Amino acid sequence: MKTRVTLRDVARHAGVSITTVSNVVRGWPYIAEETRERVQNAIVTLGYHPHPIAQGLRTGQMQTIGFIVPDLSSPYFAAIVSVAEDIAREHGFTVIIFSSHEDQLREAEAIHRATNRLVDGLLIAPIAKSQSSGLHMQNVSVPLVVVDRVPDGYVGVSCALDNFLVGTIATEHLIAHGHRKIAHIAGPIAARPAKDRMEGYERSLEQASLDYKRVVYSETAWGCEDGYRCMTELLREADPPTAVFASNDRVAIGALRAIAEAGLSTPADISLVGVDDIEMSAYSNPPLTTVRQPIR
Repeated sequence: MKTRVTLRDVARHAGVSITTVSNVVRGWPYIAEETRERVQNAIVTLGYHPHPIAQGLRTGQMQTIGFIVPDLSSPYFAAIVSVAEDIAREHGFTVIIFSSHEDQLREAEAIHRATNRLVDGLLIAPIAKSQSSGLHMQNVSVPLVVVDRVPDGYVGVSCALDNFLVGTIATEHLIAHGHRKIAHIAGPIAARPAKDRMEGYERSLEQASLDYKRVVYSETAWGCEDGYRCMTELLREADPPTAVFASNDRVAIGALRAIAEAGLSTPADISLVGVDDIEMSAYSNPPLTTVRQPIR
C-alpha cells in the first residue's frame, strides 16, 4: 500500500518548514518566489495532495456542492448535472449527486445526507409532488439554489426557465401553421413548469380566439409512456386534434409512437411540438420539432 505523502515530507524535500509548505498550499502571497517554486516542485515530485477533510476544516470549505435531482434517468436532468459538474470543476469544486426518484421522503433524506457531508452549497430540483410548498427548503443550513422546478412557497434563490413563454412559443408555432384544434399533453399538474406551460398554451388559444381546448395530464413525470397513453386517448376521441403541444420531448416521443401505431404520420396528419431538445429528439422518426432550453 502506498504511503500518503504529508506536509512534513514536502517540507523535508524542499528544505523549508511545515508552516511554509502550508502557506504555499493555501496560496499565501507573502512568500519569496524562489521558496514558492521549490515547494511547488516538491509537491509535484512527491505527488502530494491535501487531505480534503483536513483542508476543509482549516479553510471552512470542503469544495463540494450537493445536487439533488428527481430523476437521473431523464436526459434533461442528466444534461443539467453534466453542465453543473463542468462549471464546478472550473472553480475547483466537486459535485455530489443525489437522486430523489420523485419521492418526498427520499428528497428529505437527500437534503439531510447532503448537508451532513459538509457540502458548501446545495442545488436542488424538487420533486413534482412537492411544488405546492417550499417550506422544507427554507431551513437548509448551507447556501441553496432551487433549479428548474420552483415551488410556489419558495422565496429563496432560484434558476428556472420562463415556462409560460415556452408554452406560448410552442402553441403559437402550431397556430402559425394553420392549426385550429391544438391539444396539450401536460406534465404533472403539481409541478410548476407543467402548470406554467399549460397556462402559456391556454393564453395563446385565447388570444387567437380558438374555441378548441383539450388538456390531458401525465400521471408520473413526463415519461414516454405518459405521452403514448395520452396520445392514444386523444386519437380515440370523436373530434381529435390536428396538432399537439407536448410538455416535454419524452412525452412527445411517446406520442409519436401512438400516432404511428394509429396509421397516421407526423406532420402530415398531426403536428407535434415538444420541449427540451434532448439528443434523441433529432433521431426520432421524423425528427421532433422542439423548444430548446438554454441549459448551460
